[in-house]
Amino acid sequence: MRIATAAAALILFTAPALAADPPPPEDSREKQEQAAKLAMEATQKLMLALELLIKSLPQYGLPHIDEDGNIVIPRLPNPPEAQPDEDGSQPDEEGDEGMKL
Repeated sequence: MRIATAAAALILFTAPALAADPPPPEDSREKQEQAAKLAMEATQKLMLALELLIKSLPQYGLPHIDEDGNIVIPRLPNPPEAQPDEDGSQPDEEGDEGMKL
């Protein structure tokens, strides 16, 4: 009985180790590095897109009450770096002294 229990325990504990995947081949490492590089590039592009979205949102000044009792929330002009050029493209950020995120 003890031998059967010991054999069952041995099989139970060694089966997962024997069934484990072999170490990945070298081309798998290259694929992982390429995937990490692509993920980093995608994250950078996403951050740039979010920065441009934040810059394009309208900004408002402090609310005040006018002489008729209306609450007025003035809309501020967009900062120059967020306004598109005449051809519709965004201006270059080189040399801009605006706020950076």
